[in-house]
Amino acid sequence: MMLPSPPLAPEQSALVEAVAALARERFAARAPRYDAQSSFPYENYADLRQAGLLGLVVPRAYGGLGADPLAYALCLLEIAKGCPATALTFNMHCTVLTFVDALGTESQKQRYFGEVVQQGKLVASITSEPESSFRDKLALQTVFHPVPGGYQVRGLKHFCSLGDAADYYFISGLLAGTSSAREGIVSALLPRQGAGIAIEKRWDALGMRGTVSHTIRYDSFIEQEAIIGSPGQLLTIDLSGFALGYAAVYLGIAEAAFAFLLEYAKTRTFAPSREPLSHHPVTQRALAEMGTALRAARLLLDEAARAKMGGDRAETMLAVNQAKYYSAEVGMMVTERAIRLVGGRGILKELPLERWYRDAMAGPVMPPSNDRCLETVGKLLCGLTAATLEYQ
Repeated sequence: MMLPSPPLAPEQSALVEAVAALARERFAARAPRYDAQSSFPYENYADLRQAGLLGLVVPRAYGGLGADPLAYALCLLEIAKGCPATALTFNMHCTVLTFVDALGTESQKQRYFGEVVQQGKLVASITSEPESSFRDKLALQTVFHPVPGGYQVRGLKHFCSLGDAADYYFISGLLAGTSSAREGIVSALLPRQGAGIAIEKRWDALGMRGTVSHTIRYDSFIEQEAIIGSPGQLLTIDLSGFALGYAAVYLGIAEAAFAFLLEYAKTRTFAPSREPLSHHPVTQRALAEMGTALRAARLLLDEAARAKMGGDRAETMLAVNQAKYYSAEVGMMVTERAIRLVGGRGILKELPLERWYRDAMAGPVMPPSNDRCLETVGKLLCGLTAATLEYQ
C-alpha cells in the first residue's frame, strides 16, 4: 500500500532510504532475538555508527547530518519497521542531543557532538522517577548538592532506556535549597563510567524489551563543566515537538504489521477455499479500516513535522500531540486486528505479530501519555494555556 509521503529534498530522501535499507536488511532479522533475550541491539547501533547516523540531528556545523524534523520522523518510522526497540532508544539519544544544542555552551557542543559523531558515543535521557509521573506535574526527587568543583547528585531513576549501553546519562534534578523546577531544575551529562552508578533493577517487560530500560541508582560527583544550561533554563526551551519521535515509532510498528498482514492475506489460502484470504469480505473490510487509519496517521505525522519546522509553538504542540495520540492508538489497533485476522497463528512467536502487538502496547503510556496528549489538545482547542510536559 502506498501511504502519503511528502516530497523530500534529494539529500534527505537518500538519508531516509539508507535508513530503511538498514532496517529492512539487517535490523528486522535481529529484532526477535533482542525481544526474546531482553538484550540491547548493539549490532544495530554498530550499523548506525558505521553508517554515520548517530549524529542524525547533530547540526552540520559540528559534523552531524542536521536532519530536519520531517526527515528525522521518517527515519525513525523506518527504523521502527525493522526493530522498534532500536527506534525508541535512538529517538531518546537524539532528543538529548537537541537539548545539548539548545542549552549547551559552545565548548560543550564541540565536546559532546564531537564524541557522538567521531567516536560513536550514545547518550540516554533518564528523567522518570519511581515516585513521580508525567501524567501531572513531575516532582523531582533528585537533588544536586554543591561541592568544590561541581555537584554531588543522588537519586533513583527508572525507565532508563539504553540502560547500561549508554556512554552518558542526561539527568535532571533540583539544586539543593530550591523548591520548584522553575527556580532550580539543573541538568547534566553524567558519564556511565563514573563512580557511584549502579543498576538497581534490570528491565524485564512485556514489550520494548530491547530498550533495556533499567532502574538506575546514582550517588555521583558531577563536574561543573558537565552541567548543561543554567538553573531553570531547561523549562524555557521549546518542548512542543517532544513527542514527534514517539509518534513516528509507533506508526512504524503499525505500518510493519500492516505490510505483513497484507502480504499474508494475498498469499494464504485455507481449505476448502481455493482463494486467498484477501478475497473474503471480512478480510477486505478489516484491511480497509486499518489502511484508512494508517493513511490518516501518516498525514498527521507529516503535518506535525511540518508544524515543527514552521516554528509556531502552539501549532506544533497541537499537531504533535494529536499525532502521538493517534499513532499510538493506531499501533495498538492495527497489531491487534492483524492477530485477529490471521487467527490462532497470530499469537505464535514464529510470526512477528505478537511481538509488534506487545511493543505497540507501550505507545499509549509513553510520556506524554495518550491521556495527557488529549488533555493538551483539548486545552489548546479551548484557547487555554497548555504544556506538553510540566514540572512542579
